[in-house]
Amino acid sequence: MTVLDLQPGSGERPDTLGAFIRSLDGADSAVLIDDLSADPVDAKGLAGHVAAICDALRTAGVAPGATIAVRVGHDVQSVVALLTAAAYGVAVLAEADAPELPTGPFELGALLTSVPPAGDGVPVTIDVSDLSAIEPGDAGAVPTRGAGEPALLLRTSGTTGDPKWVRLSQQNLIAAGTFIAGSLALSPADRGLSMMPLHHGHGITAGVLAPLFSGGEFVIIDAKDLTFLEEGLRCGITWYSAAPTVHRSLLVAKRSWPSWFEGFRPRVIRSTSEALPAAERAALESEFSAPVIEAYALTEVPGHVCTQVLGTATEPGWMPPQAGVEVEMVDADGLPTGPDVPGRVRVRGPNVMLGYVNHEPIGPGGWYQTSDIAVRRPNGDVAVLGRDSDAIKRGGETVIPSVVESLVEQHPDVERARVCGMPDESLGEQICVAVISARGASAAGELLRELRAALPTNLTPSKLRVVEEFPGNPGGKIRRSDLRPLFAE
Repeated sequence: MTVLDLQPGSGERPDTLGAFIRSLDGADSAVLIDDLSADPVDAKGLAGHVAAICDALRTAGVAPGATIAVRVGHDVQSVVALLTAAAYGVAVLAEADAPELPTGPFELGALLTSVPPAGDGVPVTIDVSDLSAIEPGDAGAVPTRGAGEPALLLRTSGTTGDPKWVRLSQQNLIAAGTFIAGSLALSPADRGLSMMPLHHGHGITAGVLAPLFSGGEFVIIDAKDLTFLEEGLRCGITWYSAAPTVHRSLLVAKRSWPSWFEGFRPRVIRSTSEALPAAERAALESEFSAPVIEAYALTEVPGHVCTQVLGTATEPGWMPPQAGVEVEMVDADGLPTGPDVPGRVRVRGPNVMLGYVNHEPIGPGGWYQTSDIAVRRPNGDVAVLGRDSDAIKRGGETVIPSVVESLVEQHPDVERARVCGMPDESLGEQICVAVISARGASAAGELLRELRAALPTNLTPSKLRVVEEFPGNPGGKIRRSDLRPLFAE
């Protein structure tokens, strides 16, 4: 069976998506993609469909390396279109029902759409919504391009400033999917449940690339569609990767419809996109009788920077760097900090982006400096404390929101907490916390008084609001800036 070699430097691993897709044409290749609403696509079928669409692009005069928009949903044809665009050119992704295609410092040369075209105004449009109408092509004609050539443009979420377009190479995507498959010990015997949006890095790397590179199977569904969720959970799933928001939805669903989960026996669960509270990790492990693997990833560093590894001892929130990826914490002068001393995270490795579109490339020596603050233990494990831009400057002291959140969540009536800073004339900034609590909005004053009695003075919130849910984006990230209107006078 075709399984991407997970050992770096072996010389046997395909280094581009085109080379990988060509390898799927062998008679012994594994891989099966199922969306529960159409016929599944196996390895040979995937290679044939990608080859045919590449040939259609070539015939239409679209040169390899062109920027290609892709409308994606939660289905097999979206996976085929995504892989084709990233192998043939540079993919730019949009939701299937988005009112318009993404715009940016690039020119779209073609559109592959998993839904019938609706006049998007792109020079070449190819409808892939019905794969049965596409005669399979010769996989040997899929272009292989260069490992360092761009394959994908992803827009950052904008949690730390204006959104930017990230340029990811063929090598970046190969490394990202391979790293995830290795951390979870995926094999052709595994069947994943892909629920994250395909226009986000998490959905692409963990939802598509990791199961493909391991030679396994995966079922792709829209987790918000309860009919597909119920059916997907009964498909012999052995693993899934999701953001904490999706984990919480599954826990709620299990309490509401326990019969759906009778056959759901994953051997491992992966969590990334944002920090997973220790209490929620414990709930996942208890409810689903499976270990939870936490990972730290960025749009600019797909797959992950640090990850826990299945089969090794893990502690909530602490993750060793991925093998083959260098991770350092540095101070304001760019000098590495010592053990247990917080610093800005910088990273270097095969999954670090090429750079931002129309911006300077990554820093000297191939290091990319993130906006995250983290601390490293003497054994090398890393805990991410939060964004540098989220730090609260209160009375001359720097307060990390995640530290306050962990303390607030120790209150027995607080399910989850999110902290932000608000301007204050005397302190510079004040600590404000939004919580989810069964006691409801009317108990906000009482909860605040109880926290003031329990927490250190310098970490005590000035304001507290009880909310039903936190604002977030489809990728599962919560923007602290979106919390601030809750505390505006």
